[in-house]
Amino acid sequence: MRYLVDANVLSEPTKPFPNAGVVAWLTRYERDIAVDPIILGEIRFGILCLPWESENGLRWATLLATLRAAGQAMPIKGSLIAATALVHDLIVVTRNRTDFEKAGIEIIDPFTA
Repeated sequence: MRYLVDANVLSEPTKPFPNAGVVAWLTRYERDIAVDPIILGEIRFGILCLPWESENGLRWATLLATLRAAGQAMPIKGSLIAATALVHDLIVVTRNRTDFEKAGIEIIDPFTA
């Protein structure tokens, strides 16, 4: 498992005209994907759903404190995903680069690939 996939990527294949690059990326890396349960809530499609544990909460609090000290903020969902990625050393796959770059996380944007 290397990637933590944001909902904006997972939901793309359900659209009437999905982005071909996103669909190709999901097909190629299906076995290496994890999702945050805050986004998905359960295991689907054979993708691993990561638990939210105390380590995630502590990392989340540290992330928010670091961002605030730098005069920055991050939406709650994004910061929860970021904390999970940091705990598990995962690459976040998302269309929302701006927020995740603040957290210092490696990002892949399959919408631009």
